[in-house]
Amino acid sequence: MSAIIEARGITKRFGGVVAVDAVDLAVEKGQILGLIGPNGSGKSTMVNLVTGEMMADEGSLSFNGADIARMALHRRARAGMARSFQMLRLFQSLSVEENLVLANHMRMKTSVVDSFFGRADSRAEDARARVKARELLAWFDLQEFADRPVTAMSIGQQRMVEIARGLMSEPTLLVLDEPAAGLSPPNVDKLIALIRRLRDEFGISILLVEHVMRVVRDLCDRVVVLDSGKKIAEGAPDVVVKDPVVVEAYIGSGWKRRAQA
Repeated sequence: MSAIIEARGITKRFGGVVAVDAVDLAVEKGQILGLIGPNGSGKSTMVNLVTGEMMADEGSLSFNGADIARMALHRRARAGMARSFQMLRLFQSLSVEENLVLANHMRMKTSVVDSFFGRADSRAEDARARVKARELLAWFDLQEFADRPVTAMSIGQQRMVEIARGLMSEPTLLVLDEPAAGLSPPNVDKLIALIRRLRDEFGISILLVEHVMRVVRDLCDRVVVLDSGKKIAEGAPDVVVKDPVVVEAYIGSGWKRRAQA
């Protein structure tokens, strides 16, 4: 297998603090790679470096074989990278469908000016985006909410909308930042099934940051563990959670209870 994204020696400093310290990480095509670690381990910084929210101070980063280390966030998105966030970033004043359509604008050939003046090409492109949004909402079994504001949905449903919004750009890599946060156990089950389908039916590679170990164990092919900015372990989920170094890193944060949940 070949890597869809590969980081080598990625380092990020904030003043005298090394948030990410020479980390190697690779997501193979069609793989679900978990990124875990205790609070303050550097997971969020690593994800921000992968997606372009931040630029690394050192190291290399390639996406589909191309160097993206200095590539801006929006260019990485256009190249086929999408992300969901731990804190929902939906537009509360818009309908569910409009949230998805808005995410499609980065791939539209017509401009905002064309859309403002209602030009024919822009109207046609907008219509296609709405059809695509409805199809995705149906895939997520959320079609009945298309015209409703996102505020009318539960947190679990809003998380599904955010993932659906990421799919509007037809990504080859989807970065999921703690998608199970705040979800009830039944909704966690639905999330697990959904993420597996994204990989199996859409062929999307996934980088999954997650604290809920049931999600990590059930979904991930491999897991990378960070602690204090360093990679301390990598391997199959069932092996990694038993690694003494990993257990030691999590002592005092409820690791043993979560690993057994």
